[in-house]
Amino acid sequence: MALLTESPVPLHYQLREILREQIASGKWRPGDQIPTIRELCELYGVSRTTVVQALGALAQEGLLIRRQGKGIFVAQPKIEHGPVRLLSFTEEISRRGQTTSNRTLTLAETLATAEVAARLNLSPGDPVVVLERLRLVDGEPMGVQKAFLPARLFPGLAMTGEPIESLYRLLQDRYGVIPTKAIETYEPIRLDRAMATLLGVRPGAPGFSVERITRDQHGRLIEYVVSVLRGDRYRVVLELER
Repeated sequence: MALLTESPVPLHYQLREILREQIASGKWRPGDQIPTIRELCELYGVSRTTVVQALGALAQEGLLIRRQGKGIFVAQPKIEHGPVRLLSFTEEISRRGQTTSNRTLTLAETLATAEVAARLNLSPGDPVVVLERLRLVDGEPMGVQKAFLPARLFPGLAMTGEPIESLYRLLQDRYGVIPTKAIETYEPIRLDRAMATLLGVRPGAPGFSVERITRDQHGRLIEYVVSVLRGDRYRVVLELER
């Protein structure tokens, strides 16, 4: 597959998706060594920076792993569990008998980047609503959530004056949209200085990077969320039945 140099989608994102397909199709299997950075540069006619960005994103997703002095390999797949009940942050915390509150950091209409557009099946530059909130549990910072929603589905959402305590409840009550199905991924991270300051912990403290892509009752993509959660106060609990 060739990269489209005239496309508004960044080259590193295009390359990332091509390499991801190599793994998904089974051409590169877990444990296989992939071509070197230099070989990828020559194969796709791109700069070293572009290749490093693409490989770094795939490594962050857990698809690739670098072995010092040996090269880059396809990672062994991680164990996944599911499905479990789809809950909003507010619903999830309330079930634990705790109280949530929010501080809105951003609420605006903007243009979708290539990455956001790909997640929501939009075109780069399409209008989206971005809602970024600091989420608190019993008054203590727990995480930062940044949600992107197609603006055409939610007219006027960016102009909401009152604080949005539960986004899912608002979508249902105002727009008749019911979040019904989602795919959510968790990755362990170390919090950088800016995020650690927001969450009231030391830089380098453990955390989770969480992505959620949500569909409504009609199967439409309605939400792409990127969250950072404190690792010392948040845990993932799955109820499994056989």
